[in-house]
Amino acid sequence: MTSVGILTVSTKCSQGLAVDKSGPALEALLSGPVWTVSERAVVSDSRQEIASRVLEWSTRCGLIVVSGGTGLSADDVTVEALDMVFTKRLPALATAMVVGSLKITKFAALSQVCAGLCGKCVVLGVPGSTKGATENVQQVLDVLPHAVATAGANGTRHLHADEGASVEKVKAGKVKAEKVKCGCSRMDEQDTAHDVQGLSNDLEAGVARRARKSPYPMIPVDMALQQVLENIGKPRVERVPLGQIANGQVVAEDVVAREHVPAYRASIMDGYAMSSADGAGVFAVRRAMTAGASTDVWELQRGEIVRVATGAPVPRGADAVVMIEDTELVESVDGEERKVRVLDTNIVEGQNIRPVGHDLRAGVVVARAGTRVTAVGGEIGTLAISGNSDFAVYAMPRIAVMSTGDEVVDTLGKTVTELPLGAIRDSNRPALLAALRALGCDVVDFGVVRDEPDALSQTLDSALNTCDGVISTGGVSMGERDWLKPVIEQRLNGRIVFGRVAMKPSKPTTFAVVPYAQSQRFVFALPGNPVSAVVSLHMFVAPAVRKLAGHLVGVGGSEVQVLRPSVQAVLLDRVELDRVRPEYVRGVLAWDHKKGAWTVELTGRMQQSSRMASMQAANALVSLPIGTDHKPQVDIGETVTVIVIGPPQI
Repeated sequence: MTSVGILTVSTKCSQGLAVDKSGPALEALLSGPVWTVSERAVVSDSRQEIASRVLEWSTRCGLIVVSGGTGLSADDVTVEALDMVFTKRLPALATAMVVGSLKITKFAALSQVCAGLCGKCVVLGVPGSTKGATENVQQVLDVLPHAVATAGANGTRHLHADEGASVEKVKAGKVKAEKVKCGCSRMDEQDTAHDVQGLSNDLEAGVARRARKSPYPMIPVDMALQQVLENIGKPRVERVPLGQIANGQVVAEDVVAREHVPAYRASIMDGYAMSSADGAGVFAVRRAMTAGASTDVWELQRGEIVRVATGAPVPRGADAVVMIEDTELVESVDGEERKVRVLDTNIVEGQNIRPVGHDLRAGVVVARAGTRVTAVGGEIGTLAISGNSDFAVYAMPRIAVMSTGDEVVDTLGKTVTELPLGAIRDSNRPALLAALRALGCDVVDFGVVRDEPDALSQTLDSALNTCDGVISTGGVSMGERDWLKPVIEQRLNGRIVFGRVAMKPSKPTTFAVVPYAQSQRFVFALPGNPVSAVVSLHMFVAPAVRKLAGHLVGVGGSEVQVLRPSVQAVLLDRVELDRVRPEYVRGVLAWDHKKGAWTVELTGRMQQSSRMASMQAANALVSLPIGTDHKPQVDIGETVTVIVIGPPQI
């Protein structure tokens, strides 16, 4: 049986202001021996919600029917949402629904039904009324099983074959039959086999055969981050001495104190150790005790005092320390004290003495797994007094960074005073290297790589051989020399987890995993536009680095908030909203002491993805939703979500 998802699109139904009727009707229609409804949900008229749910279901359903949001209103966005996730349109299937429905009512012409594939899942977009939803699905109900079977198959020869023919014979092209296995009258051609892995353009084909539209579904930002975190791997533990623990590293195991601190009774003050029973009076000064001195070989007698420094051990026989301010000199010889008068008349046992283990007792956990080492110094100091020689921490990832492009001029190598026509200076790689170092990564600079499949595959192979992952910029869009995706899939046997993200800027952001030496490496192929590259780094790479660095260990609450922290802030600018994708504009986050609230101001009105200057002074990305006719802009004073990418102004 084929698993089916039924998604109702209605803001009113999602808010409980109306009852979903089309969903139950579709479930009744798709019941029986062929179908089993495994997913049911209601979402609002939101492109992101629709696209996100369809993408989520497409991995476990063969058919998804989306009802509602196919009309002519500005709020009807189902077709646009599904267009974001379709890897292939099925116009004939949509036409069949329209033609059949027009025989019933001429008003079917007003419903913008659609059909397509999301990966290997067939997706239908139908009207939201019970009648319209069921009638449209009924027009194609007989062919849907075959559509689902062919969409989920590796080729269709095993479907278009004699009932008794073996799969091997069919694939070998040895079977010719008039009646085919699936029941249709179609026979596949025998010479159409094409064994190019993945969805990317064939490296061996010419430019005329490249795709004119990206085959990669454009997935929502939240789903992209989720897929990164699911595929990035687990933190790696290493044992290092104290001096090699870097700022930002996370303790991987509980650290237990091996000894008491202090290990001896220690003086809290500069003064004189004595017996509290002696009280005030004049005493002979026996000797001086400084920090680090030993008291093992002698014991203080009654009627004696000994001069002690702060932190010095208190000798046996003494149970109190009088601070130097409560004494006066009576007699000295050659500059040395011989007799001192104690003025304090209220001396008590234990006065100004830290007992053994007062600060830390042996066997106590001084740092829990998940403790993050900060620049404040407290964590390192605490580890230092624990008495341990080395510590288990999560290793910071080692990441290779490279720019790609024949037009890109290296700015970290030989100085080029005048650029040739068509050349650009590389700002991406220096910016990414700086940002990754700030995150604590061990970075390796692989320079600028030419737009040639051989050069790219050799450099990537070398980088993956020595690093946990690679970050590249450029070569991921639709240009004839954008080779990153096919090189990853066809030369490195990698898997493109996602190849486009529904966001502005950074739409072509690509994330892939590559099998390597009994393990798995990662590749972030970021867009070539400078701002797009840096925004992608903060949206996806930085959270991945923090996960690999162990930032989720021992932490409760939202993973996203830990790995990509955000706050609510008052917007100080008016911003027009993009009508297609959510946008992440650069801003300056600051605390307004008068208002007692966070505020955010754009770094400038020019926020183009090519303009690196818009990143200057930015410490935040302002998350803006898709605009609508009802909400075309965000006004001054409105509260917005702000992703923190640098220290805010306090």
